[in-house]
Amino acid sequence: MNLTLDIKTILTIGGTIAVLGGFYYSTQHRLSSLEVSLESVSAQLDVQSGELKQIQKQIRRLDK
Repeated sequence: MNLTLDIKTILTIGGTIAVLGGFYYSTQHRLSSLEVSLESVSAQLDVQSGELKQIQKQIRRLDK
């Protein structure tokens, strides 16, 4: 079987590969960015949760 590729086919395949590669790269970059943001928010939430527990303890002591 003899396979011949003309320039249009090669450009179409190359363009498709480039578009898919760009989509993959940009998606990975956005996911990495979201993971960093999520870690930051999670850390802040942990700190605030600890502070909330301390405040609740103080309120319980004042109620007694």
